[in-house]
Amino acid sequence: MSQTFNPKNEPVWLKDSHLRRSNRSIELGKQAINQLINKGEPITYTAIAEQSKEIDPEGKGIHPNTIRTNEQLYEYYKQHSKTHKQKRNRKNPVFNRSINSNDWGFSKIKTGRNPDNLKRKYMKLTKAELVQRLILTEEFIAENNTKWVASYFESFK
Repeated sequence: MSQTFNPKNEPVWLKDSHLRRSNRSIELGKQAINQLINKGEPITYTAIAEQSKEIDPEGKGIHPNTIRTNEQLYEYYKQHSKTHKQKRNRKNPVFNRSINSNDWGFSKIKTGRNPDNLKRKYMKLTKAELVQRLILTEEFIAENNTKWVASYFESFK
């Protein structure tokens, strides 16, 4: 026997309870973030959750997933978290660095690598990072082709 949820029959106390718990999470989360800022510690989900347990009079604190699911708290987290900003900035690769194929370790690549692992590795990269890697790969191939042709013709002298 399954029950269907009918929002018209939703109890009023449930809305009140949800609102109280949501406000409690926001307050505890903001207080935890502010204390972490004052201490100079990184603002991460786990750090906020641990700090909120210390602040909470009940000792429960908030769960790290609460930060992600509560929109107001998540926005406050994004404003103050350096780790969140690093992940977001990571997607903008630095194209002005010198193109050096040795940095990418192309000479150390071996045949017979697991295609699933390679696919997983490349799927983690952003489009811009993939383009940068492709440019470096083409440079490496061009350099090695030039070296190979030169050594091939020298072998006939």
